[in-house]
Amino acid sequence: MKKVNGYFLRSIKDILRWDVLKLALGIGLPLAAVWIGLGWMYWDQAVLITSKIISWIPFSIVKANGALFILFFIWFVAVLVSFAIITALVGPPILRRFKEGTYYFYTFATLLLLSAVWALVLLLNWHVVNEQIQKLLTLLPFQTVADAIAWLMAFYLFYNLFILSLYLIISYFRRPFLDAIKEIDYPDVDTSGNGISKKHHLSLFRDSSLFILFSILLFPILFIPVANVFAQLFLWAWLYRESYFLSTCSLYCNEEDYQELHHHSFTIWSISLFAALLNFLPAINIFAPFFAQLMLFHWIMEHKSKS
Repeated sequence: MKKVNGYFLRSIKDILRWDVLKLALGIGLPLAAVWIGLGWMYWDQAVLITSKIISWIPFSIVKANGALFILFFIWFVAVLVSFAIITALVGPPILRRFKEGTYYFYTFATLLLLSAVWALVLLLNWHVVNEQIQKLLTLLPFQTVADAIAWLMAFYLFYNLFILSLYLIISYFRRPFLDAIKEIDYPDVDTSGNGISKKHHLSLFRDSSLFILFSILLFPILFIPVANVFAQLFLWAWLYRESYFLSTCSLYCNEEDYQELHHHSFTIWSISLFAALLNFLPAINIFAPFFAQLMLFHWIMEHKSKS
């Protein structure tokens, strides 16, 4: 895990480079706008589908899951509001001392810190907050709770489609920003003549199809508190795991490198889980697939530099 943290810190440094940041924002923001537009157009149909599924779920489970979703919403809003307050009140005198290139580091570090602090606050007060929300949901009629959960489930569907499309686009546009980082961080590592026989395009298609299938099959688990978080985390990590490893190896690994690295499944899973966790963080979630690609890249290049 210590090595994974090292790859994560290197990836933060890389993502804050203007060339990479420009690409990340240039892909992530327009894609988010596209899915917001599609969500606006097909929102009623999505809510109708999720409402139908919810009608099959016992009210006690819907109520418990509703409490968890409301807790997550409270955490999400608390992170954004506290970040806005800190930036407005404390940010200006602090940012004056920073160089222009470190503004983005301030944003990332502050969001990560606030996310961890508010998560800890809610966890320490879990029983009190959860009990009050449960009481509130009990007072509401079933239709009101069901409608609220159906709305949140529809948001979940469109959000997952956004993550999937972002994952696919970055997989195809990976070479420019990875090559740029290689020339800066690993100029002496020889990758000429490398290239494994396995094609990552097939892996992308396979994993994307299975991700959609597993999301459908595991949809009932989303109504089980706590289990739904772990189920979603597993799906995102599984999506990043094999495809991003293979897509990076297809550029910089020979067959011997690939076979040796492929046996380190624990490291690959750890990196993928680390990146998947970022999908839960507001604003930073746009960069989650970039982090997955970059962390695997640093791991592979470090292996090649040693060998």
